Amino acid sequence: MTLIPPPPNYPPAYGPAPEPTVIVVTPDPPATRPRRRWLRNTTAVAAALAPVFGGYSAATALGTLLTTVRTEASTPAAWVIAAAVLGATWLLDHHRGTWLHRTLLAAAVLGVALSMPWLTALLYLMTGVTT
Repeated sequence: MTLIPPPPNYPPAYGPAPEPTVIVVTPDPPATRPRRRWLRNTTAVAAALAPVFGGYSAATALGTLLTTVRTEASTPAAWVIAAAVLGATWLLDHHRGTWLHRTLLAAAVLGVALSMPWLTALLYLMTGVTT
C-alpha cells in the first residue's frame, strides 16, 4: 500500500494574474569609517605610549609587571598573565568598541610585545630547549 499525499493547494491556473511587486533598494551613502578607524587607532596607540603616570605609560606599567613576574616567579606565569590581559582587553574592545577600550588594547599589545622574550618562546615552542 503506497500513500499518496493530497494534491497541493495551488491557486487556479485561470483568472487574473497577481499584481507584480516592485522592491526599490537604495544604496547606503559611502561611509568614511576607515579614515575614522585609522585616526582612532593612531590616537589610541599614542595615548597608550604617552608618559602620563609620572613618566610612565600604560604600556610601560604592564611591561614592568610582566618583567617583575618573569624574574621573580617564572616565564610561563608571565605568559599566562600576558594572555589573560590580552584576552580581556580584546574582549572589551570587541564588545564595546570605544576609544578607551582601544587604548587599553593598544597598551596591552605594546606592553606584551615590548617586554616578553619572543625569541626564547619561539625557540622553546619549536625545539623544546630552554636557554
